[in-house]
Amino acid sequence: MIRTVPAAVVRAGTSEVRKVTSLRMNWMTATALVVIGAIVFSVAGFTVEAALGSDAEDGFLTAGGALAAAVLILAAAIVLAGVFGAVAAGSEYRYRTLPVSSLFTPDRNLLLGAKMVVAAVFTLLTVLTLEVLGIGAFLLFGRDRIQIEGSFYALLGGVLLAAVCWSLIGAALGFVLRSPTQAVAVLIGWSILEPLVWVTADALGIPGVATILPASATVGTATVGSFPDAAFIAPTPAAIVVLLVWTTGLVTAAWWLLREREL
Repeated sequence: MIRTVPAAVVRAGTSEVRKVTSLRMNWMTATALVVIGAIVFSVAGFTVEAALGSDAEDGFLTAGGALAAAVLILAAAIVLAGVFGAVAAGSEYRYRTLPVSSLFTPDRNLLLGAKMVVAAVFTLLTVLTLEVLGIGAFLLFGRDRIQIEGSFYALLGGVLLAAVCWSLIGAALGFVLRSPTQAVAVLIGWSILEPLVWVTADALGIPGVATILPASATVGTATVGSFPDAAFIAPTPAAIVVLLVWTTGLVTAAWWLLREREL
């Protein structure tokens, strides 16, 4: 027996897809991230290949800087995912389009679900494209000198998961705060503030407290155990759980407030 998707679900999903894909800012940001990422990974592959074929110390330093730039691009993808989610959800209140959306999708559970799913899928596709093109360019320009280990692919998977989680966290904050500006400010502000909490907790002799914070969990998720000696960063399996708990908690808060408050 073939089951068809309910018309209400299709209508809500189509509406959210059009909102995301019709905005030039979203396409420009996603395209710029992918193109810059591919260029950086290409340069990284070329410089690493050159360094492996030379004994010059400067070559290895340059290769290290290129690889660091590639890591920064992946970190930027996670930050931009959160900003995208915050703007996508918060703009519904800024431009007062949520009441109109509710007329076509009166079920607020479905309305929130469509927004969250589309934000997560758009982020997933963008970051996945960045990683696929990036690793392809890295291998192409690195030729046969570079061999990628499984840990690097695990890192790419961790970045992908973290980006999707932060797009949902950003969208949830947009609904909770009802403002894209405030949601983005909270995301950026907390990203800057939390490392200070790590340092303070470490100075007080309780670094483990920091492992339950979202940015710490994000680092642990994305880096796949690259900082085993950092007491304020949870090991990767636990970090993934912590990040998922933060994501679930904030999405649940957004769901409850959307149901209880006036639009």
